[in-house]
Amino acid sequence: MKEKVIIIGAGAGGLATAIFLKKAGIESVVFEGASIERESGAGFVLTPNGLNVLETLGITKMAEYSFPLEYETTYTSDNKELTSATVVGNAFFSKTFITISRQNLMKLLLEKVEEYNIPVHYNKKLVNLEENSDSITAFFSDNSKVKGEILVGADGIHSRTREIIFPQVKPVYTGYYGIHGLVSSANVKQSINTKASAYIDFDNYLGTFVSKCSPTSNSDILWQFIGKEERKIPATELELADNEFIKNWLSEKISGWDNPFSELLNNTENITSRNIFELEELPHWYHGRVTFVGDALHATNPMLGIGASWALEDGMYLAKMLREHGYRDAFYYFENDRKPIIDPVRKAASQALDKIVELKKFAKTIYDNRIDW
Repeated sequence: MKEKVIIIGAGAGGLATAIFLKKAGIESVVFEGASIERESGAGFVLTPNGLNVLETLGITKMAEYSFPLEYETTYTSDNKELTSATVVGNAFFSKTFITISRQNLMKLLLEKVEEYNIPVHYNKKLVNLEENSDSITAFFSDNSKVKGEILVGADGIHSRTREIIFPQVKPVYTGYYGIHGLVSSANVKQSINTKASAYIDFDNYLGTFVSKCSPTSNSDILWQFIGKEERKIPATELELADNEFIKNWLSEKISGWDNPFSELLNNTENITSRNIFELEELPHWYHGRVTFVGDALHATNPMLGIGASWALEDGMYLAKMLREHGYRDAFYYFENDRKPIIDPVRKAASQALDKIVELKKFAKTIYDNRIDW
């Protein structure tokens, strides 16, 4: 296969797909609906499987742009220690988990894209697709179009590509919202190293995970907050709200907390907020000349901390199958081999915070029971 592959979406999954295709001798072109300046998302946890992909890509500067995550201690909202674990830093895994800002991960991927001379076009919003016997054409909102042999939708949970191909499959609101922030350690008193902290408010179904994401002292602390809200929050009060609005709103939510997170929130410089959606199961991972990678395909609960790593893996494995097979077989093997790995984990992770809170209540019923005499 030597014809052009069209990739919709220039996030981690889309760029990884393009780079691995190039390594396989397959040309591609990437189209991103947003501007190049837009930053979407504060940061990620990258698990060993994702780090293995970046290693295969030849990205060797991870230590300069990320930070290892070796320990994790969970506290109550009033700062009482509940558990402490070293599972992410022990010999059970081939690599230690890391935390990295989205900006730094994208910088490393875009450097590889430039090295391989892969074209990436911004402000290209997909409008429609047209498929015929030997090609597929993508139409964009600026009235431009491009023709290729196949197309990969890497355009996230609210994928326009998927909406065109599988209009019956909708993102489903999970009952949770997520807020991520970046803080400079130079601006706060507390010190964070390889030990992450989680604070859980069991009564109000709130929690946040705090870790260092860079060896510098600038935007090097990442916090990831999750809260339960039965009704989806309007975009004007979450996704489209400014930093100060979100900080004030979140300060009210945690007004009863007595732990170091308040200092971090007050000094946060960059905030990303969103309602959290999961994806209904697709009838197939492909249709005709179109397939998907990352959140466009299998968006899942962010508490797993594996979404970015799965997107990177998707890009690598899809490119590997296209290197070895025609697109029909490649798409089949991509779904056949990846789906059994991902689907059970997605289903188990559904409503994860609910399960944590319910486990606490269950344990209290058993271990803190008192019989009245």
